[in-house]
Amino acid sequence: MPTPTLLTCADPLEPRKVEPAFRAEVEVARAAGFALALLDHDELDRRVDPGAALRRARLDGGGPAVYRGWMLRGDAYARLFEALAERGVDLLTTPAAYAACHHAPGSYPALAPWMPRTAWLPLTRIDDAAALRAVLDPFGAAPVILKDWVKSQASGYWDEACFIPDASDAAHVARVIGRFRALQGESLEGGLVFKAYVPLRPVGGPAHEHRAFVVRGAVVGCWPRGEGPSPSPPPDLLAAIAAAVPSPFASADLAQDRDGRWWLLEVGDGGVSGLPDPDAAVPLFAALAAALAERGVSR
Repeated sequence: MPTPTLLTCADPLEPRKVEPAFRAEVEVARAAGFALALLDHDELDRRVDPGAALRRARLDGGGPAVYRGWMLRGDAYARLFEALAERGVDLLTTPAAYAACHHAPGSYPALAPWMPRTAWLPLTRIDDAAALRAVLDPFGAAPVILKDWVKSQASGYWDEACFIPDASDAAHVARVIGRFRALQGESLEGGLVFKAYVPLRPVGGPAHEHRAFVVRGAVVGCWPRGEGPSPSPPPDLLAAIAAAVPSPFASADLAQDRDGRWWLLEVGDGGVSGLPDPDAAVPLFAALAAALAERGVSR
């Protein structure tokens, strides 16, 4: 059975060492039986050059692998997947699965029953006023939040470039979109995404969110993302979401609204989602090792 490989980011200042943010994970992964391979994230994501990104990677013998590192654009991940396949390395997450969970529109059709209403406008139609109105009309006069297919400006520019109190107020919508586009600049990815605003617990403070990790349709665990006591999402809800996630490795963020209903706020690719708790690395890499072992047997 080939040894599974963890592919992660090298330290830009010391390319033969692991990026500091992932060093603790690497130690856990090694204890779980993973070999290590390093890539140059800038060469891959900025210049989309997988050959240069992998020039120092030790990939002897090929076999199953998983990526845990900084976010990658969809085209960069696809090129990485292809370059590794040419070396006999089989990444757990395909480019299609990566895009499905990394880009908001990709997972919504499968997960809509648990998510706030979501609609989107691709980059090719971002300046089409009629298309924008058609996307927003189903929200009526309800509040919505704005992001692109990957990121929002919620943390620093909530009122300016994220929250729209009335989706039918064309002038306000235009102002928020304009500010959002100015802030995102060339990093704006995919297009515009509008999500129904859900007031979350606790009232008047940061939402009590939880992050779950899913591997091969099963919940690995669920951990709070903030401080303070808060209930955990129901296991049956987590199991239903995990079974529907369109990827073998994903994260899922959940929170309760003011009435106590649980909402799936968003999902992400498991390889580029931060750990909500350092202790989550142990069960996560145990589950990934088992999944890659099964993949090696099936192939």
